Amino acid sequence: MIRDRVAATANLLRLHTAGFEGFIFTAGPMLANMPARLGDLAVLWLLGVLVNGYIFALNDLVDLPRDRVNPAKSRSPLVTGALSERVALLWSLCLPLAAMAITALHAWPVGAQVAFVLLLVLGAVINVYQKATGHPLLMDVLFAVAMAAPLPVTAWAVSGSAGPVVWWATALLLALSLQLNSVAGNLKDLASDRRTGFRTVAVAMGADIGADGELVTTPSYRRYCWSLFAVVMSIGAITLWAVTRGTASTVMVACASVAVAAVVAGAMSLRRLLDGRRPPSPRGRELYFAAGFLMLLLAIAVRAPWSALVPVLIGLALWELVSTMGWAWYWRSGQVTAEVV
Repeated sequence: MIRDRVAATANLLRLHTAGFEGFIFTAGPMLANMPARLGDLAVLWLLGVLVNGYIFALNDLVDLPRDRVNPAKSRSPLVTGALSERVALLWSLCLPLAAMAITALHAWPVGAQVAFVLLLVLGAVINVYQKATGHPLLMDVLFAVAMAAPLPVTAWAVSGSAGPVVWWATALLLALSLQLNSVAGNLKDLASDRRTGFRTVAVAMGADIGADGELVTTPSYRRYCWSLFAVVMSIGAITLWAVTRGTASTVMVACASVAVAAVVAGAMSLRRLLDGRRPPSPRGRELYFAAGFLMLLLAIAVRAPWSALVPVLIGLALWELVSTMGWAWYWRSGQVTAEVV
């Protein structure tokens, strides 16, 4: 049925998460304080959606042998046969080619185009080797680089340069991405990763899930989690300081207050997790990660021109609304052939 195939394709390309990637691709020029035109913002958003789909299609294709023996992935579109491996391969080839064509048609600086191509290549390398390497932390760092790279690349493409604020925000997003993958993501999938033999940072450092679902950690993994949290909070504070310099004192005080509250809330959440007083979030939505991400969002809000920020936020809200309503309608219709992951 056409509707089921469309739903399976949307699931494969993770269109329900593509709004976040579209937002990140527009954030570079906003952090550079460039009053980008709506057309430029729409192009950057489209690039984010294409890159998001490319990464997830290739990831599901590479992971298919492991997903077939992982109960948590038993209803993903490639495992169920809702989509073929050939279809996933075509998407993972056509989407990056389309993205590169768009950057050329919009006359990005040559250096920015080269950097964008390298970003796409890095995404492929991570997908192919992430689960085959014996160095999970290295692969997680490369993943974080790929996640953060759109900020300076798009700022360069639109404004011709990436200033200190953009680079501090890039460092923050890199640290956040490393935290998202090697802590929140690792712990979310810890049980299945141990069953399938996937060596992650959490597995390598001895973390496990207890009989009651609580997290069982080792001293080395606890030190890693706390060190990474401290790095995120420190870079977040520096980023907020960089964007608020020269602004009204009320703005500086408000940002400082939010930063302090984020640090306290994030630290309390992480402590409860590592002490085994609560299980990891099954969707990877952790408060300690949200604390750092709030700092990034606040930096963008303070720095961005309203002419760019408002349409981007409206676009993000509409994307999330349409995605949520679309999947809710699909589930209610009873045509469940692809599970959103």
